[in-house]
Amino acid sequence: MKKKYDVALVVGTRPNFVKAAPLLKYFEENNLNTLFIHTGQHKDKNMSTDIFDDLSIRPPDIVLETPTVNMNEQLSYMLEALDGVFNENEIKMVGVFGDVTSTLAAALSTKNKKLELFHVEAGLRSRNMEMPEERNRIIVDSISDYLFAPSYDAVENLIDENIDEDKIFSVGNIMIDTLISNYEKIKSKTNNIKKNLNIKNEYFVTTIHRPSNLTDENLNNIFTAFQNFTQEYSVILPAHPRLKKYIDGNHIELNNVALINPLSYIDFLSLVNGSTLVLTDSGGLQEETTFMNINCLTLRNETERPITVELGTNKIVGLNTENIISEINKSLTSKLPNEIKIENWDGRTSERIYNILIKKL
Repeated sequence: MKKKYDVALVVGTRPNFVKAAPLLKYFEENNLNTLFIHTGQHKDKNMSTDIFDDLSIRPPDIVLETPTVNMNEQLSYMLEALDGVFNENEIKMVGVFGDVTSTLAAALSTKNKKLELFHVEAGLRSRNMEMPEERNRIIVDSISDYLFAPSYDAVENLIDENIDEDKIFSVGNIMIDTLISNYEKIKSKTNNIKKNLNIKNEYFVTTIHRPSNLTDENLNNIFTAFQNFTQEYSVILPAHPRLKKYIDGNHIELNNVALINPLSYIDFLSLVNGSTLVLTDSGGLQEETTFMNINCLTLRNETERPITVELGTNKIVGLNTENIISEINKSLTSKLPNEIKIENWDGRTSERIYNILIKKL
């Protein structure tokens, strides 16, 4: 006999977990019977398993053993595995998060089963179709029944794509729900993480993981720029497995950049909290630094989070060495406003999503 669930939430990578955690908690506190599925897309312990302890959420009900292969093979594996899960359980509605391969697989599998689909973090656009994440976002948004947008620009993007406005809901940024609920813990651990990593002076935190940045030219441009600051500042780089594999295989010169293992969610944001500057190609970190009021430079030529640029907490600096050096110098002498406020970035996004969906269940 099939088990019955009100909703299934599908996650696959660390950012998915961060976005799903507050919604899973809120659903279950309000007695929604929730099937929690992890595709297994991320394998690294600090990037996946530890997140459940870190965020105080229960382990998934189902973990799919997605292999570490190319995107098409992963997508094919997930589609077949999720098809089996949806056949074996009676589910009213499925929720997906963000823009990774797991998001696309779960969305396609859901609609193939004629189930209702909601997308949390809908409407973000970088305008760069070379990014797999951009292609994923557009496809998932085009087939979703409920689109939960984090900011006004995301709503405008969806309307511009002729998506039915009745499907679009401006609910705020769910990553900020997680950040707010853990903020005191994050701040309290900053001194410990600096001590554990033996950081004696002011420091930059950097993250590099996008496949487009994993070239000899781009990495050498970035690390050469950092070399201009390593006499005065430490540069700390928690290495995504993809980056570490590339550096090890291509003998990239780090130029005094401290390459460390991935950190747990809390430890990583504790490290960010004490930093002078963050340099990243990550989307979510642009938002987290905006909320934390820390200067961020984005090592890309575009962003799907333009609101962070409008607020002045983030700047797109590209991958040219001289430009990165110039923008670091500007950031070190510029002062951010005392407080950043964005509509609905208030820790209540999960509540708003629940209040919309409960009427449909």
